[in-house]
Amino acid sequence: MIKRKAEMAENWKREKEIPSKTELIDLETPACGNMHLTFCWQDDSLIEVRAVIGKSGVCGNIMLDTIAKLMSMYLQSSEPKYKIVKKFRKQFLPDTKGNQITCGHGKGKSCIEEIAERVVKELEK
Repeated sequence: MIKRKAEMAENWKREKEIPSKTELIDLETPACGNMHLTFCWQDDSLIEVRAVIGKSGVCGNIMLDTIAKLMSMYLQSSEPKYKIVKKFRKQFLPDTKGNQITCGHGKGKSCIEEIAERVVKELEK
């Protein structure tokens, strides 16, 4: 893994300004409010994900931002996009048995599921 990180640092450079799109997503959970999800592209590739939720406070936003940054680092790696999609599907999206990451409030999609679903959709375009 360290070798891949070194390869990435040598071969990839983030531009100072990159195109992005931010979407307001209603999470349908009263405790969380809404989420602002931002996707950023460089050279027609999704390279960054940012997420902020409305009512969860500092702790929830820090965790969500950390997961989004880790997803961004993975997107910037040399890993083929189909492998990233496979990993995100397995890790974050509901399986055939109905197992899924649930929101602590018992209804609606979790923030993580919402982000992963949208990242997968972007990568499969």
